[in-house]
Amino acid sequence: MKGIYRILWKELVQVFRDRKLVFSTLVLPVLLMPVFMFGPSLVLNRLMQGAAEKRQEVAVAGLPEEALSALRQANLAPVAVADPERAVREGKYPAGVLYREGVYRVYARLSGGLTEGQVVAGKVQGALAALKEAKVAEALAGRGVPLEVLQPFRVELLDASPEREKAGGLLGFLLPFFLVVFVLSGGQVVAVDATAGEKEKGTLEALLMAPAPLWQVALGKTLATVVMALLSGTAGLLGLALGGALAARYGGGLLTETGQAVALGGRVVLDGASFLALFLSALLLALFMGAVMVGLGLYARSYKEAQSYLAPLQLVALLPLLFLQFRGFLELETWHHLLPLFNVALLMDALLKGTATLGQAALTWTSTLVYAALALGFSVRVFAREEVVFRN
Repeated sequence: MKGIYRILWKELVQVFRDRKLVFSTLVLPVLLMPVFMFGPSLVLNRLMQGAAEKRQEVAVAGLPEEALSALRQANLAPVAVADPERAVREGKYPAGVLYREGVYRVYARLSGGLTEGQVVAGKVQGALAALKEAKVAEALAGRGVPLEVLQPFRVELLDASPEREKAGGLLGFLLPFFLVVFVLSGGQVVAVDATAGEKEKGTLEALLMAPAPLWQVALGKTLATVVMALLSGTAGLLGLALGGALAARYGGGLLTETGQAVALGGRVVLDGASFLALFLSALLLALFMGAVMVGLGLYARSYKEAQSYLAPLQLVALLPLLFLQFRGFLELETWHHLLPLFNVALLMDALLKGTATLGQAALTWTSTLVYAALALGFSVRVFAREEVVFRN
């Protein structure tokens, strides 16, 4: 087994000699993830607050005096125009209102992301809704009917999620997704350099002449890829957890298409057994993907070609994870825990929520280990083909 250890150590030493590579792979994720998660929502909150406090002009046509007064009270300045819709479309006003045949039509440019026009349209809608409630209350009072008759009862929506799921929030969903992303990006660095990189440097031939079986060479390079993948995944999760904690403390979150900040939670509650299960899942995932990346990297003629192979691999690996967001609509079957990558994401999600069972874990770990063995066998077979190893 000394051959495996020596190859593993050789690959890791080459990686850690490159300080820029270490910084971009292990340090930068910790620094960037909090900015990615907390920064946009903080900027959005300030922009939204500024737009709400600002007095904007609104194009109006046909509005009665009571509606104009309601808009002024909402810190808006109504300006009479012939065609409010056209004025908004041409960008002359952020929003417009047209009153015709008892209908208030509010115009705003709603496509293309969050704009000040959408904020102004919200202010207009709020002002008109308040006016409508005031007129209803006045009509009821004139007939001697109390306003409470419109609200005979209240409906409250309460979160009945388990405490662990409630504590994690959206952060529990993001952890498996970003873990796979960072495992792939971190492992790719070693896999490409240890295969196609050695081809370009001319050192692969000398390595294959060493008194070590091919399976030890392949396993040593794969384990080096696994180590770097796990370190990268750990760095990414630290940054994600830090960003989630900051977002939970200061009220930030991820931005949706409507401009709302979705709370991320901030705490991931794991007991010792769940933490070990989560680590084992990440280890097996890294072993599986590491063996695949080593095999593809060796098949490539050059460093650049290897990167062109591994870039689509990341997209293919992320595709099953996209379906994780629909897990609440699916009735999970046993075979779901046999699907590559998707089974690991399902198990991680269940571990974070505290709903994982021993059977789910056993199926996921066993199947992932089998996939890793098959991928490692593929790598050894590639190493044994001279027309692949020596092609350039």
